[in-house]
Amino acid sequence: MTAIDKALYYLNIKPRTRQQVIDYLQKKEFEQDEIDAAVRELEEYRYIDDYNYCQLYFEMGFEKSRGIGRIKRELLSKGVDKEIIEEALENMGQVPDQYDMARQLAESILQTLHDEDKQKLKAKLARRLAGRGFAADVVYRTVNQVIR
Repeated sequence: MTAIDKALYYLNIKPRTRQQVIDYLQKKEFEQDEIDAAVRELEEYRYIDDYNYCQLYFEMGFEKSRGIGRIKRELLSKGVDKEIIEEALENMGQVPDQYDMARQLAESILQTLHDEDKQKLKAKLARRLAGRGFAADVVYRTVNQVIR
């Protein structure tokens, strides 16, 4: 099987970033020049498109109530260039309001937390929101808004 065949098989499962395909082909012990040629051809035919991947990943992340920070970190860990991530975010049609998203998530989380101490409750909620990738100012404002 050629590098391009292996890459197409890998891409057929789900969309992947350029770096994920490169890592996969390296793991399959293809020569670097073969990998470069395969990736170049796949990009030419748009089977690999990090910009499009970012836009889809942002949409999926927003649907899962993830903050912009977490989505960016995940994309970086998948090998996407920071400039591509920023460009994809800037060109998103409509980015959900982070405060509204955090507030809705916080209200949902509060239903599962049953702590009498207000400070502990605030701390738990803040950690959960921060873990979802919301910026510190969004977390602070949301926690103080839903817990009074």
